[in-house]
Amino acid sequence: MTGKNRLAIMAVLLLAGCTTSPAVSLLGKFGAENSPARFHVCRDYGCAKSVTVSLNQAEWGQVRALFVPAPASAGEERERIRRAVALIEVLVGPKAGTQNDRAGAAIINFSRRGQQDCIDEAYNSSTYLSFLARDGLLRWHDVGAPARRGFFFDRWPHNTATITERASGKRYVVDSWFHANGVLPEVVPLDVWLDGWHPPKKAEPTG
Repeated sequence: MTGKNRLAIMAVLLLAGCTTSPAVSLLGKFGAENSPARFHVCRDYGCAKSVTVSLNQAEWGQVRALFVPAPASAGEERERIRRAVALIEVLVGPKAGTQNDRAGAAIINFSRRGQQDCIDEAYNSSTYLSFLARDGLLRWHDVGAPARRGFFFDRWPHNTATITERASGKRYVVDSWFHANGVLPEVVPLDVWLDGWHPPKKAEPTG
């Protein structure tokens, strides 16, 4: 491979998927004006397309119902958070055109319409978490800034939403990128995630 070809490939990678504008910048751009009644959903990699959608009172009521009765522990609340993010993705999907978003969007992908890379996922999940916090549904956690891991010289860059447990100060990721639209996101300690964590692969059927 020539040096020129190497540079061309690197240029493609730098423009692809999770190497584009960080989710924290998108939150700075759109976050203040977002509410369940009207908010921006990012899609098509790096928020190449921002779709304005809304959840009606009945739909948001479904989300609120997930926190009744109130979680009795931080661990229980993290499980409710997973369910809430997944439900919001289901409700939002047909409105934003992301209902067919696939699991673990590849960095190099020439069919990006309706697909979400980790920048899109981190921004969208952070938005949904902020709605839960503003509605007083989170008693054990605060919403944190999106986190980032990886560089080209060690592993692919990756981004995610985060929450912080109030009592301990421990940070957790809420990573919806690993799974298809509407599937429960992964919630694991940030320090574990930063070390390159991925969900365990399912065993292949035998026989």
